[in-house]
Amino acid sequence: MKKQNDLQWFLIKKFIEILAVVGVVEYLLTFLVNRFVLPNVLLYFFPGVEENPLLLGSGVIFFLSAVLMLLILGALNAMFPSPLHEIVQAALEQMQKKFMYIVSSEKTDFSFYELNRGQAILLFLVAFVVVLVILTPYVSGAVCFAKITIKEFRQIQREREEEQKEFDRKRNLMLSDIAHDLRTPMTTVNGYAKALADGMVRDPGKQLEYLQAIQNKSARMNDLIHLLFEYVKLDSEGFSLDRKETDLSELLRENAALIYADFEDAGMEFEIDIPEEVVPVSVDPIQFSRVITNLLNNAMKHNERGTHIKIGMYRKNGYIYILVADSGRRIPGELAEHLFEPFTKGDVSRKSGSGSGLGLSIAKKIIEMHGFQMDFIQQLDEKKIPQIAGYTKEFVIQIADDSYDSSLTA
Repeated sequence: MKKQNDLQWFLIKKFIEILAVVGVVEYLLTFLVNRFVLPNVLLYFFPGVEENPLLLGSGVIFFLSAVLMLLILGALNAMFPSPLHEIVQAALEQMQKKFMYIVSSEKTDFSFYELNRGQAILLFLVAFVVVLVILTPYVSGAVCFAKITIKEFRQIQREREEEQKEFDRKRNLMLSDIAHDLRTPMTTVNGYAKALADGMVRDPGKQLEYLQAIQNKSARMNDLIHLLFEYVKLDSEGFSLDRKETDLSELLRENAALIYADFEDAGMEFEIDIPEEVVPVSVDPIQFSRVITNLLNNAMKHNERGTHIKIGMYRKNGYIYILVADSGRRIPGELAEHLFEPFTKGDVSRKSGSGSGLGLSIAKKIIEMHGFQMDFIQQLDEKKIPQIAGYTKEFVIQIADDSYDSSLTA
C-alpha cells in the first residue's frame, strides 16, 4: 500500500504531468484560434481590432468572454421595465465603449447594438464555442486528475480493508491459540490439583512431580497473559518510554547472563560478543531489556538443539549495531516478510504452542518508539560483517552513535 508520503509525491507528479499536457494543448488551440478563427470573427464583427496585440495568446479568452458577457447583459436588459431599462442601457453603452477602447488598436465607433438579431446570435454562438474549446483542456485535466485521485484513494481504501481483514484473521487465530494454550495447562493444573486434594497421590515423589507440573503450567499461563498485556499496553494512550542514560554494553551483558542457563538446558551454544567499553545510550532500560529478551527467547524457541546463538554489539560509521544471530534453519520467505507483524507465527510454533506471535511485534514496536531501527536479515554478508560468520540469520538493531566523531575517519 502506498504510504502517505508516496501518495503525495505520486499525486504531485501526476498533477505536473497533466498540467504540462494541458498547457501544450491550450497553446495549440489558442494558436489555431488566433491563426484561423479570430481574424475572420474580427473582420466580420469588429472592424478595426484585428491588429490588437492584446488578443494574442490567452487574451483571446478575455476578449470573447467579455463579448459573451455584454451580449448576455444586453439580452437581459430587454426584460427590465422602464426607467430601469434606460439606466441599464446607458451603463452597458459605457461598458461597451470602454471595452472597445481597450481591445481596439484604432478608434472605432462600433456598437454591439448595430448587430441585427441573427448576427448577435451568431456572434454569441461563435464566442461561446471558441471559449468552450479553449477551456476544454483545463476542464479535461481537472477531471482526469480528479479520477486519478479518486482511484488512488479507493485503492488505498481497498488495501486498508484487506489489511484489516488480515489483521482480524491473525488476531482471531492468536486468540484461539492463546485460549488453547491457556485451556490445556489449566486442565492439567486442575486435574493435578484435584488429585492432590483428594489424596489420590500418596507417593511423595509423585506429589512433588505433580506440584512441579502445576508450577510450570502456571508459569506458562502467566507468561501468555503478561505478553498479551504488554502488547496492549504499548498501543494504549498515555504510554511513554522512561528513557535514561544507560550503559548499553552492561545492559546487554545482564540480559545475556539471565538467559545463559536456559540456552545450556536447551542444548544450544550461546556466544556473547559484547565490548567491555562503556556505550552510553538514552533508552528505557526495562523496555529495551524486553526487546533483547524477546529476541533471545525467539532464537531459543524456534531452533533445534545444537544451534549456535550469538548476541553481539559493534560500532561502525556512526552507528551502534546490536545483533542476535543463529545458525538454525532459514525462515520461509513469505513468513519472513511479515515477521514483525502482530499475531504472525509459523506452523511449527502454532502446533507446538511455543509462541503467541506477539514477541517480535512487541520488540519492533519498542525499537521504533525509541527512534531506532530493527531488521531481520537472512542473506548475510560475512565479508561486510565478519561478526556473523557461520550464522544463517540475524536480527539487527541500529542506533545512531551520538559520540561518533566523523573527523577521526576523514
